[in-house]
This record gives sequence, structure tokens and C-alpha cells, in this order.
Amino acid sequence: MTPYELAKSEVGTMEWAEGSNPKVVAYYRDAGFPEVKDDVVAWCAAFVGAMIKRAGGKPSGSLAARSYLKWGKPVALLDAMPGDIVVFRRGNSTWQGHVGFYVSQKGGMIQVLGGNQRDAVNVADQPVAKLLGVVRGDQEPVKKIPVIDQVVAPEKQNTATSNQERPSSFWARIIAALFKGLSK
Repeated sequence: MTPYELAKSEVGTMEWAEGSNPKVVAYYRDAGFPEVKDDVVAWCAAFVGAMIKRAGGKPSGSLAARSYLKWGKPVALLDAMPGDIVVFRRGNSTWQGHVGFYVSQKGGMIQVLGGNQRDAVNVADQPVAKLLGVVRGDQEPVKKIPVIDQVVAPEKQNTATSNQERPSSFWARIIAALFKGLSK
């Protein structure tokens, strides 16, 4: 499972009013900070780190949300995919932030699946104006570009089947039309 898939299974986990929720404390442990035993310590980065670690990856090694800006491969917001990591500015400091998993964008808001959002794991909106960066880790599935293996140069086509088989994708049809034009 990817960190994002694991994160989705944690939705609904929340801080306890009395004592500390062991599930939240486990996020610290799994992110590499077993000494943290209290769920009132900011835990958005611990949540992201725990999901990455549980999926077999290596988290940033920090409980600072902004540490994830240096963690993965930068991605433009226009290219963001569900599961990418988004980092936001919080407060007026140069170190405070919030981190979570990108879900979608609607207008000026980004839907984020994260921990410590209103003291729980949930999907919440964050303003695009506060976005510091989007990163993608190696363990995240990357959108695959379709491979067109159906198109064969005209001189190599079997004439008995070339008129019967039609490439199914838009680009395959375009390329096939180009080859057809070259053979005339």
C-alpha cells in the first residue's frame, strides 16, 4: 500500500480529551520519534512520516512540517496527484507549517488528507495562497504515460491485418494516420 492509501484508512483518528490516543502516539513512534508520548504535540509531520514509514519508505526524519519541502521531488501544483505531499505556511514564522497528502484542488482551496487537522485525521481545505510546495516521493505511484506499441511502420505491417486492426487510443490513431500518409 502507498502512504496515501494507508492515510485514508486512518481517517477518524483523533486526539483524546483525557490522556493521549495510542494511535496518535504510534504516529510519532513510526515516524522515528518514540520519545513523544503526548498527542497534544503538533503531529501533522508525524502522521505523514508514519504513513511513509509504514509503506516502506523513508520519512523526512523531522517533526517539522516544512522538512518535507526537501524530502521528495518537487511537483508543480498543476501536476499534483492524489497522494503527493503538500506543505503550507502556518503563522508568521519561517519554520511553522502544515503538511499532508494532496487530495484535490477546488478553486483557491486544496483538499488535504492529513493528521492534526482540527485535532484529527481527516480531509480539510487549505488555501492555495499558503502553499509552500508539492513533493512526490519514490513510493508514490506516478501517472503512467500510455505506451503505444500497436503502431508499426507501414513497410513492416502485415497487409492482411493492417486494415482490420485499429489502434484504440487517440494518439495511436494520430500516429497511425501519419504513417498512412507517409506510405502514399
